[in-house]
Amino acid sequence: MKWFTPEEIVTNANLSVRSEELIDYTLKSEDEETIEERFQKVGLLFDRTRWQAEKPYLAPLSPAKAKKTTVNEPSIPTSDSDSIDEDLAESDEENALSETEELSNLQSEQPEEPYIFEECTVELHLTFKPDDGHPDGRIVIISASSHGDFPVSEKIRESSLGELPSPLKELLEKLVVDFPNRQVRRQIANTCSQKRNKPKNEVSNTTTATTSTESKSTGTQLTLFGI
Repeated sequence: MKWFTPEEIVTNANLSVRSEELIDYTLKSEDEETIEERFQKVGLLFDRTRWQAEKPYLAPLSPAKAKKTTVNEPSIPTSDSDSIDEDLAESDEENALSETEELSNLQSEQPEEPYIFEECTVELHLTFKPDDGHPDGRIVIISASSHGDFPVSEKIRESSLGELPSPLKELLEKLVVDFPNRQVRRQIANTCSQKRNKPKNEVSNTTTATTSTESKSTGTQLTLFGI
């Protein structure tokens, strides 16, 4: 599978969102939805491991499964066992053919892996939701995907996982240790985002007020020197 940066995927997949908005998907809190779920809404597969390693982490989902939308459209609530609404997939049938061609072009640089479990790349993800006080532990979303297609997923409780293998526990411990650094990076990103989204008229008013204050100060100094 070929992976892309936000800038590359917007250009190659002709998305209706900007690369800056895709980057913001990874910066927002996951209290209500996971990063994977955000990218799925715009037809993209998100690889958390590659993202954490600062490698290209986005790939197009299967056109027949991906739901075309923009970031301004409301999400459609689903139950734990609900799959994507088949009616939505059918309504995009006309666009599916052209998107299939785009997907083929993106993946043509490397040979297609066979649909045999032992001979293809398979991705597994565990997403732990915040603790809600349930006696069986936190909600955990488990998902699996291959060939850049839409992942199959299920919600379970943490107790159903049993004891995590040592490598996974050690990895989570490293993540917790790195939380302070990640918090600082988030604060810096939020500050940059606020500056970027600051209304132009507010900046203009601030500049005008500053200029006015400087003019008054200059006038006062001239008067004092005149005396």
